[in-house]
This record gives sequence, C-alpha cells and structure tokens, in this order.
Amino acid sequence: MGGAVSVENAEIIYVAGDGAIGLTEPFAARFENDMPFDIKCPVVTRKHEALIKENWSVISQGTSAFDAVKHMTPAKFFYRTFYNILFETAPSLRPIFRSSMTVQGKSLAGIINTLATVINGSDIVWAAQELAKRHLKYGAKKDHYTAVGQILLQTLEIVSGDKWTPEIS
Repeated sequence: MGGAVSVENAEIIYVAGDGAIGLTEPFAARFENDMPFDIKCPVVTRKHEALIKENWSVISQGTSAFDAVKHMTPAKFFYRTFYNILFETAPSLRPIFRSSMTVQGKSLAGIINTLATVINGSDIVWAAQELAKRHLKYGAKKDHYTAVGQILLQTLEIVSGDKWTPEIS
C-alpha cells in the first residue's frame, strides 16, 4: 500500500499519503446502486490491512469453528463453506465452475491468500485486475460480484469462529 503502489489508471484507483488505497469517487459512483453495503467510496486503510492479514492468518491456521475430522484442513473448511453457501444461494452460478470443487477450492483459497498478502504491496492493483480479467473469461457478470462478495463475507464470519469481531465485519 502507500507510495509503493503503481496506479496505471488514476481514474479508478487512488493511493492516499497515509497508505490507504481505494476506488476514486467518480468510479465508485458508477457502481453505487449495485453495492450491497453502505459504503460510498471503498477504501482499505492500514488498519483494515492489518485486520485482513490477521484474520486470514487465523483462518489459515484453524479457528474454533474448524473441525479437523470433518474438514481435514482449514483451507478445505473455508472453500467448502464458501461453495456450499454460494450454490445454495445462487444455484445459477454452478455451471460457471467447470473444474472439480477441490481444484476450484484450492484456487479460491490461494487467491484469497495472495490478495491478503499483497494488499500492502505494489502488486495489489495488478493482482486485482488479473483476477477480474480471468473471471470475465469464465463468464462472470457484474451482478455475480454482489452475491460472491456477500457470500465471501458470510463465509469469513463462519470460518473465523470466535475470532470474528464487529471490527472485522
């Protein structure tokens, strides 16, 4: 985050002097009606960065919600929970996912780990853009992002167990 982030298109993403990174107000305004949360201009601050990293680290190691007998690994617990909720909530998305759920799940856990890791580095913009490009090729639509975002937050709350706090949400 901060000055290390290279922003090719400053009309979309900005970096503040304190290291916060976010969407510019004009760009965010284009999606205001599609955002399910009361956030006018999404910004990730240093405090958010620390919370994201800490929470993902705890999830990756296994929380009070993790049952090793049932799920074998914390990553499997995370991705099984995510895809179970996703396909129950939005069954029309199931055909987009053509590979096995184990392969897909490992990919999802890897993507979340990468994004949580590079959130403070110069690669966050590139990583997010590449992820978006890949998902366009898979057939992802704008309205899918709302469902996936809400389900991701729901999943993170579930798998965080007693480590989930109002501050994280």
